[in-house]
Amino acid sequence: MNQVLKVSITEGFKNTSLGFVRIRKNLNVTHFSDIETEGYLKEILLSTPLEDIETKGKNHYFKCVARNAILTVNSHSFTIITAKTINKSPRIKNS
Repeated sequence: MNQVLKVSITEGFKNTSLGFVRIRKNLNVTHFSDIETEGYLKEILLSTPLEDIETKGKNHYFKCVARNAILTVNSHSFTIITAKTINKSPRIKNS
């Protein structure tokens, strides 16, 4: 992965309305509109450091710790296939 490809994915990714519904649910941003969701996904893609982007087979995996999200992007169509949080729930420390 290089910066040019990362920007190309950010500018060219796509999804369906149903895909945005699934992404909002998985990232716990159900109050976002499709346009807000698209903007949020762009923030995740752009703020993911190059060293945290892994390519396996036909997919790119963007692990953005700052936004607590992992996005799976198809390398050919730039469709965001899945989105999930890194930490399902915050850990509670016993003191």
